Amino acid sequence: MMKQVITVGFGILFFPLVYLHYLLIGRKPDLWLFGSWRGEKYSDNSKALYEYVLEHKKNIRPVWITKNRKVYDALKSKRYPVAMNTSWKGIRYMLRAGFCCGSLSATTDVFGHKAWLGYGIKALYLTHGMPSKHSGYDEPKLQSKKALIQGKQPVWLKIYFRMFPQKDPRKLYTISSSEFFVPFLESCTLTPAPHIFVTGTPRLDILFSKEKDPYIAGIRKKFPTAKFIIYMPTFRDAYDGGESFRPFEQFGFDAARFTEILEKYDYVFLNKGHYWDGLLASTEYSDRFINVIDNPLLDVYSVIKDVDILMTDYSSIYFDFLLLRKPVILTPFDYATFIKNKRGYYFDYQKELPSIKAHDWNEVGYILAENKYFSLTEAETRRYHQYLDGHSSERLTTVIEEILRSI
Repeated sequence: MMKQVITVGFGILFFPLVYLHYLLIGRKPDLWLFGSWRGEKYSDNSKALYEYVLEHKKNIRPVWITKNRKVYDALKSKRYPVAMNTSWKGIRYMLRAGFCCGSLSATTDVFGHKAWLGYGIKALYLTHGMPSKHSGYDEPKLQSKKALIQGKQPVWLKIYFRMFPQKDPRKLYTISSSEFFVPFLESCTLTPAPHIFVTGTPRLDILFSKEKDPYIAGIRKKFPTAKFIIYMPTFRDAYDGGESFRPFEQFGFDAARFTEILEKYDYVFLNKGHYWDGLLASTEYSDRFINVIDNPLLDVYSVIKDVDILMTDYSSIYFDFLLLRKPVILTPFDYATFIKNKRGYYFDYQKELPSIKAHDWNEVGYILAENKYFSLTEAETRRYHQYLDGHSSERLTTVIEEILRSI
């Protein structure tokens, strides 16, 4: 709450100057700002769209805005246009850009708590993934805020949205991979359906690349005949100060038995925890059990395109991985507590998702030993992906250019 109060305080103090700047100078529709994960990472849909624009649209000036010095140095070494969120250069970009986008927030990933600099900018929420579990304004902790926005707004909220129109969800834009997700996006983001564009998501374009990921290629040299599994469960409560997810300390996990299955049936198990949960296991139980270390520059989609099987529970990466037409093993180990007590689902998880499901580690072992996993059909995949072509960034760029013609 204190951060929001500070934001509003600075807004009251500087809004007249920012508004005057907007009226006299305006915003440049060819200057686009990108950010990701509250300014801390270089990843996700933001990264994919930024790199597409940088390579293919010479009439547009894309700039990455970050709070992370490691990200800044990495992009600077590539001669990519980048600025620190706290620098005067970054602030000038925020005052002049016609467009911004982020993966966790349309504006926070770029502006941080400098929302007062963004008056008049067009903002696009690129999403971190298609909604399946309740998220955004549909989370229990945001229900009262959702009701406030949708109902008869108090005067203070009207003033807030007048000062920060880029914070008003009804004036934002977002994207979807298919019409299936549009009503869920409309509910969890409060973005009007006409502002939700079915273009596909930019980060999935890399799944169609023939270039091999060097990390996976290095491991395959040691295990040339193995099938690679990547385990990527969604986050639990860690971000809100709760406990991190520890799946290998429960649900019937037996390290010796699991190692035996990996060796006997020739699998390599890549263990990738959510960014907010960190490492899911404190040890690597064998040379075929590998902890994938997260970092601000990791492109997980480059990694997953070269694995053979995905294991996940309620993560949106389930839908992403379907584009590869490879098998998924769903692992709703804590279904009763997660879905029913912590997060609702927009549809019936058990009935609507056709991939095979394991409810504990014993079932995982059986599925791997007996090759019970399978890929979805093209028709099943198209329910979640209107496009199967790897050109989402191109389509989305065209949409953004059309939006910006009104500036």
